[in-house]
Amino acid sequence: MLNEEKVILMTRASLYEEKTGKEQLKISRYFRHDYISLQLLCGWFFLTISFVFCAVLWGACNMEYLLENLHKMDLKHLGMTVISLYVFITAVYICILYAVYTYRYYKAKKSVGVYLHTLQKISNIYAQEKKHVASGDMMEEENHDRLT
Repeated sequence: MLNEEKVILMTRASLYEEKTGKEQLKISRYFRHDYISLQLLCGWFFLTISFVFCAVLWGACNMEYLLENLHKMDLKHLGMTVISLYVFITAVYICILYAVYTYRYYKAKKSVGVYLHTLQKISNIYAQEKKHVASGDMMEEENHDRLT
């Protein structure tokens, strides 16, 4: 005999594993510090690449001005401006990333906790069924396949 509650719980667990849970189960395998550090490192790496790309693009767009005024420019001041701009953008971006990935980590942990609670309910149902079978309370199913 099918247990409807068990079927519902198993369906819910399966849907979770296939859809939203796939990413959240990956996240929950990390310690909080490790997950956030890894994401911050990846974010810093891609921010640096993007900043260099944007600086090169800006230089290419303003090449005529730069070449005409190169001898008049204070290159030390320009370099310090670029570096301070990079540090400011990086600090703001890292703070935003920290907040976002901390939120995602706690959200994933909470979601996986609900999923684990569902699995625990399924396990308890199996334990109860096994207990009933061992004590002989459960009726054996009739075999309807044989011909009379």
